[in-house]
Amino acid sequence: MAIEPIQPGAPETQSANLTADNIARLKALFPELVTEGAQGAAINLDVLKALVGDATVTDADEKYGLNWHGKRAARQLALTPSTGTLRPCREDSVDWDTTQNLMIEGDNLEVLKLLQKSYAGKVKLIYIDPPYNTGKDFVYPDNFRDSIQNYLELTGQVEGGRPISTNTEASGRFHTDWLSMLYPRIRLAKNLLRDDGVLFVSIDSTEVANLRLVLDEVFGEECFVIDLIWKKRDGAPNDRNIGSVHEHLLVYGKALAGGSTRTLAEERLNLMPRTEKADAEYQVFKEPGGPDPRGKFRKIDTTANAKGGRDVASLHFGVRNPTTGELCYPRDGTCWRHSKEEMDRLQADGRLYWGVNGTATTPMRKLFLSEAKQGMTTPSILPDMPLNQHAARELEVLFGQKSVFDTPKPTELLRLIAHLGSGRNDICVDFFAGSGSMGEAVMLLNAADGGQRRFILVQLPEPIGDSSDTKISRDYCLNLGRPALVSELTKERLRRAGQRIKASAQPAQIDTGFRAFRLDSSNIRAWAPKRGDLGQSLLDHLDHVVSGRSADDVLYELLLKLGLDLCVPIESKVVAGKTVQSIGGGVLLACLDQSIKAAEAEGLALGIVAWHRELQTAGDVTCVFRDSAFENDVAKTNLAALLEQHGIAKVRSL
Repeated sequence: MAIEPIQPGAPETQSANLTADNIARLKALFPELVTEGAQGAAINLDVLKALVGDATVTDADEKYGLNWHGKRAARQLALTPSTGTLRPCREDSVDWDTTQNLMIEGDNLEVLKLLQKSYAGKVKLIYIDPPYNTGKDFVYPDNFRDSIQNYLELTGQVEGGRPISTNTEASGRFHTDWLSMLYPRIRLAKNLLRDDGVLFVSIDSTEVANLRLVLDEVFGEECFVIDLIWKKRDGAPNDRNIGSVHEHLLVYGKALAGGSTRTLAEERLNLMPRTEKADAEYQVFKEPGGPDPRGKFRKIDTTANAKGGRDVASLHFGVRNPTTGELCYPRDGTCWRHSKEEMDRLQADGRLYWGVNGTATTPMRKLFLSEAKQGMTTPSILPDMPLNQHAARELEVLFGQKSVFDTPKPTELLRLIAHLGSGRNDICVDFFAGSGSMGEAVMLLNAADGGQRRFILVQLPEPIGDSSDTKISRDYCLNLGRPALVSELTKERLRRAGQRIKASAQPAQIDTGFRAFRLDSSNIRAWAPKRGDLGQSLLDHLDHVVSGRSADDVLYELLLKLGLDLCVPIESKVVAGKTVQSIGGGVLLACLDQSIKAAEAEGLALGIVAWHRELQTAGDVTCVFRDSAFENDVAKTNLAALLEQHGIAKVRSL
């Protein structure tokens, strides 16, 4: 048996191929829809129209929806597989060996593609705070080119770097550029959500209308839940006639199989935590027989307005007062809220309150605190939330100085979002991480309720300029001995927030660490011959792994491309003098040593087989080696044959 090499361009070197997956799903549902085209599988639009009962509409006809120049390219950008990778940065991380959190530095478009195989359908909550397109904020410069190249240019890793530009209103593509930036990211984000997952997006009035249309198209109009309003400042700015003091939080729920309704999407959200103010409505009320032993309750009206066609004849009946013996009827213009059977049940169970002396003519229904919901209904205008100035103050205290980061979101706001949209063991994602507020909010929420939520943050390493507005931030990074990048501030906030939470909570139960990764080009070398020196090119490509890349780099690329969690347990063991790693309980076995001699192949293979049996891994196992490590073809063939004889048939090299 020969070991099958992993070549550049192979599925294992790319992120998920969403186009191929979409075609496969369509073919499974409607085989007649897929035909052969010049570029491979194609969709027969005439058949598609027939399937939906449309015999007249053509592609040229006008359709309802949001359109802009470049939309087709933006859609294609989301479907183009990535050949990049995420390189582990242990030195930037906290509690690498135990944490389940991720902080990824890189262009979020490329990162979202790379996360597809490992995290598709596993994320419960996504919150993003994208650029608002105000004419001053940063717009991600995709330009519909390879995002890895964009990333490398922005971080100065290749020649031809250029400064990050703003998107001013003078641009003829003011809205177009912003839409083309956001659209592919939203499409990829949807794939990460579980069937019961929810998306929260912060935005202001500049693009809220366009954002609603984009989200309606990607998620489905029926999956819109609510437009939450957050009051961000106390007073309106004085430089205009009408000053905005609020922002929007658009909430969408992913469609369930067979369709979804707004109610279904809304039911995926948790209730707001109860407040002392809400509980203060419940009291111990005096009654003729003494206080109710069931404790505090609040009084609920038992009558309803009977005007406007709401009157029902069967809801006009007498209810006997147990103290006076009189029959009591609804007040004029009202009727009972409950049927006679229900009112009799409430009366028999002592759930009607007839006043301090028991002489009231209209009873109230008792709602006991012990029976109240564990939370409160969330109002569309969020109450009692901190303002922008409070968020800025939070960072001042955490970093020990002012103006380290512009316009952060209050931690309490994001903590509420994490509470509403996730359960105690869910994954929360923010791929416009900014200062890392969502990461801190998740840690704080876990500290409060004992949860084990995980966060995945993505932040572009946007260079911090040396202007007067950004000098404090730039100097702060440089004083730490780190590059002047926004992502460095994100990581520093997570470190400081984690330390503070550990100092004030129960550290054994709270994950305050994170694994840091950095976006880069693949570790697997692509064939790129030098025109003037083909011989040297051949020598350079004897090793398929890019020079300067570590075994860790290669290992985590394998995890990504094989669809394994980046925080999956990894064990290492020395087998026949070689380091072998078991990932995910033996789902992946990797030996990335740089030398395997022919005389060592048998011992290594038998050692791996013995460990595989010890692990008792269920399902298929993949075993990976460096192709250049083998002394010769004999070593490679013998090792592969021995593994196959003992049940490990999937052996690959790179």
